[in-house]
Amino acid sequence: MGISFFIVGALLKTYPPPSNSTAAPPPASKAMAAMLYVYVCFYSMGCGPAAWIYVSDIFNTRTRHYGLATASASQWLFNFILSKVTPTLVSALGYKLFLMFGAINVLGMGTFALLIPETKGRSLEEMDIIFGTVAASDREADIAKQERAYECARDTSSNRSDTNLEKV
Repeated sequence: MGISFFIVGALLKTYPPPSNSTAAPPPASKAMAAMLYVYVCFYSMGCGPAAWIYVSDIFNTRTRHYGLATASASQWLFNFILSKVTPTLVSALGYKLFLMFGAINVLGMGTFALLIPETKGRSLEEMDIIFGTVAASDREADIAKQERAYECARDTSSNRSDTNLEKV
């Protein structure tokens, strides 16, 4: 995504669009449009849906609805702000805007790769441990306690069914 923005910025700097809008677009303008389509394709396969998947993975069932609501609201807010500010930035920065977006994408990729933990193949119970909400020993003790309670409940219900069979 960042590379496509760098290419658009370089093409825009080297081959600015003609001021006559009635003429056919030059090849450089078509290449810029193609690179924006490439960006959209990679965004649709990567950053676009990945944020929703990641947010749904990192919250436990008790707080997931709050996390998803906050993520949804913040995404809509930032999309709104970006759509309102971009025309002004295009006028003020020109080709530099695309270089700035390219740099943000490259830096974002590095930041995400280094700072955001991988959640693939992890259970929801492990998310609390990964993000430091619960210590691993506390989680194991809680699971053992719940297993003991389950075993006791199962033994009690099997004893009741044995008693009921004896009465019949």
